[in-house]
Amino acid sequence: MHDNVLLHLSSNSNHSDSLPSKLAKLEARMAGKSIPAAKPLPDASPSSTDSDEDNAGDFMIQASASSQKRKTFQMDESREEEKLDQEGRTTKSSRGMGQRSRGGKAKEAKRPHSPPSAKVDFSFLFSLSVLYRFLKVDNGNGAEHKRFSEDERLKQEDLMTLNARCAGLGEELDKARSEACQYQRTCQQLEKEINDMKEVQLEKERKRLKVVSDLLIAVAKGERQEARLRVRQDSVRLGNVGVMRAGTLLSEVWEDGQALKDIQARLKSLLEQKDAIEKQRKLLKKKQNDKTDASENDQGLAEEECIATEEMYRARIFSIKREEENTLRDRERYELEKACFIRELKRIRDEDGSRFNHFPILNKRYALLNLLGKGGFSEVYKAYDMVEYRYVACKLHGLNVQWSEEKKQNYIRHAIREYNIHKSLVHSHIVRLWDIFEIDHNTFCTVLQYCGGKDLDAVLKSTSVLPEREARSIMVQIFSGLVYLNRRSQRVIHYDLKPGNVLFDEAGAAKLTDFGLSKIVEDEVGSQGMELTSQGAGTYWYLPPECFDVNKTPLISSKVDVWSAGVLFYQMLFGKRPFGHDQSQERILREDTITKARKVEFPTRPSVSADAKDFIRRCLSYDQMDRPDVLTAAQDPYLSYVKRKP
Repeated sequence: MHDNVLLHLSSNSNHSDSLPSKLAKLEARMAGKSIPAAKPLPDASPSSTDSDEDNAGDFMIQASASSQKRKTFQMDESREEEKLDQEGRTTKSSRGMGQRSRGGKAKEAKRPHSPPSAKVDFSFLFSLSVLYRFLKVDNGNGAEHKRFSEDERLKQEDLMTLNARCAGLGEELDKARSEACQYQRTCQQLEKEINDMKEVQLEKERKRLKVVSDLLIAVAKGERQEARLRVRQDSVRLGNVGVMRAGTLLSEVWEDGQALKDIQARLKSLLEQKDAIEKQRKLLKKKQNDKTDASENDQGLAEEECIATEEMYRARIFSIKREEENTLRDRERYELEKACFIRELKRIRDEDGSRFNHFPILNKRYALLNLLGKGGFSEVYKAYDMVEYRYVACKLHGLNVQWSEEKKQNYIRHAIREYNIHKSLVHSHIVRLWDIFEIDHNTFCTVLQYCGGKDLDAVLKSTSVLPEREARSIMVQIFSGLVYLNRRSQRVIHYDLKPGNVLFDEAGAAKLTDFGLSKIVEDEVGSQGMELTSQGAGTYWYLPPECFDVNKTPLISSKVDVWSAGVLFYQMLFGKRPFGHDQSQERILREDTITKARKVEFPTRPSVSADAKDFIRRCLSYDQMDRPDVLTAAQDPYLSYVKRKP
């Protein structure tokens, strides 16, 4: 289009051409129409006025038609310009120039050519300005197109680079996926191998546990058979429990064995011999009185013979007394053996009646073996821990199904309280508590350290009197455990110290057990002690007088354990309890035996040192204000093996 404008401008400078025809051609080109060629005019000269007027008239007619077309073109052009401006504002800046360029070209291509005009007016100038603007846009579009081509080239290069990088990353991703798949297959294979190894290990563990449990059960069965065989053999010698019918009632009575019968027969024989010798002595004295009339020689011989006979009788009586003492000692040993036999007989009977006597494995680790003993509501079995590979004692707590729910909850609360006290105690002279678990709805188990020796009760039944040195050693160990209980942040009163709660391990070390009645002393408790809320509980022979005060709520402290330790020491030295030895607990309570025990008496035999007696007196002080506490009693010189300098 700019070529047309140049042509138009050049035609303005050339006055030889006909201006109207050139303008008509230019407007026709702008309108996009072809104008038919004008007829050849006659020689036009300034002097030919008629032809000029005719031509001018024709031109004015064409111009009037062309002016109408130019108005229509200008309105269309204004609308297209507004439309182009609006599209330019909404298009992205990076593509705006190219779109306007293309839009300009399209508009230029579609814009109809204006018909030729007869004269140049303002509308024609406006058309020229529009053409100039398009020309300027076309001129600037070349540089923009160049920059756009450069950007396109850079973008193509970046795109190629990114495509190459994406291709490389895709290869790496494929490789990583392949490796991941390989690793996954390897992991699955390893996991399968591990599971197979675990299965093999579990199978080996099951076989091992079965072998161990079978061996333990075989040994336990052998021990059971041996114990029952020994009981049957001893029952002939020591006696047995028989059944006696009294009307419709059956009661058990003890039938003495052959050993006691032999002892009684021997004592009877010795007594008869002693009586016979006494008769002979009397006859001898009577003969001596009847020979007063005989000669002096006969009297001398008779007197010498009588003296010799008397000496013989006297020696025989001494011999009988010695045999009698030995027989009495045999009877004492028999009584001790009888007590142990009755204890073993009761254990076997309880074991046969227990529902856990078939060697079960509890909690998948504790193999129950043989019954050690039975209390009021619990059974203690020797067991083997197949995880820690050690012997343990399993205490099975059973709830009576006939109990009310309240009583069951009280018993469970009591057992949990004992567990909470005992679980944190770690001392060489206190039995360890290892574990606790539930067996069924009415039974649970506490696992304790196993002590292979006897308890002090069994020791005192087998040997009524201990040497003072041995008894002192046991007292030192007991007080060592009591001191530990009283030096903790929460002090503990054992409250049930008795021979049955002192166990011995294989090395002979004494250990305290059974914390069922223990009391925790809170920090705010004063020097007078804490209130006794469980009055009536415990073993009466080993409790101090303040525990039997029914007029007020007793205040107790660690001095309760000091009294109990003093009773234990007295029993070990003299073979009996200092107060109420032959009395039952009901009789002790009824006759106020302990509340009247204001002074301790010592038998003449066996012989005991004065220091031991003084220590017992201090431990058995009636007034608890005069009685030392555990920490003070443990520092007593009698319990110290190191001689202190004065």
